[in-house]
Amino acid sequence: MVGLLLNVARRQVKAPQKNVWLATRTLRSNSHGPVNRIQNLTPYFDADRFAQLLEREGFSASQAKAVINALDDVVDESTSNVTSDLVSKADQEQTINQYKEDFDRLKSDIQQMERRDVEDVKTANERLKTEIEKLRKTLHEEIVRSSAGVRLDLNLEKGRIRDETIEQHDRLRKTDSKIENEILALKRQMEGIKLQILQYMIGTITGAGTLVLAYIHFFS
Repeated sequence: MVGLLLNVARRQVKAPQKNVWLATRTLRSNSHGPVNRIQNLTPYFDADRFAQLLEREGFSASQAKAVINALDDVVDESTSNVTSDLVSKADQEQTINQYKEDFDRLKSDIQQMERRDVEDVKTANERLKTEIEKLRKTLHEEIVRSSAGVRLDLNLEKGRIRDETIEQHDRLRKTDSKIENEILALKRQMEGIKLQILQYMIGTITGAGTLVLAYIHFFS
């Protein structure tokens, strides 16, 4: 049975009408939308001639009609299965427009994020500049304070050294005066000793002369 149907179908396809493309099939053609567009591309199929071929092969009219209806159901089901995954042009344009809107929204979000990132970077840079300026001022103040402290320490050290120098000079002067006074005292003491020695020598010489004169007078 199947081989017979295939042979009949081959004859139908080999008919002169096989190159003719029609808007609808001679079978049930109440479909619309994507199915209708698929049917527009379906080759012309002469159902009456196919039924006659079946009858010539021994089919009755009711059997030929049943076969044609079964084939029509198969074709419709196949067409429905094919078109179930298809979308209309309006749906396609709507999807494209939705993609465009999503892309524009994404682009706008990216631009906003970029602007926000730029603003954040600018704010961070300004904050960093402010902190650097504060640090520079603080460092300058510390340097000035340290310099002032060093100058103060140097001045104090100079004053201390000057005071110590003056004190040393005073001590040296006092020491010199003391030494000079002691030398003068020693000189006076030596002069007194010399005078005492001279007086002792004069007294001794005088006493000795008196003794010599007395001795001479005694023996004379």
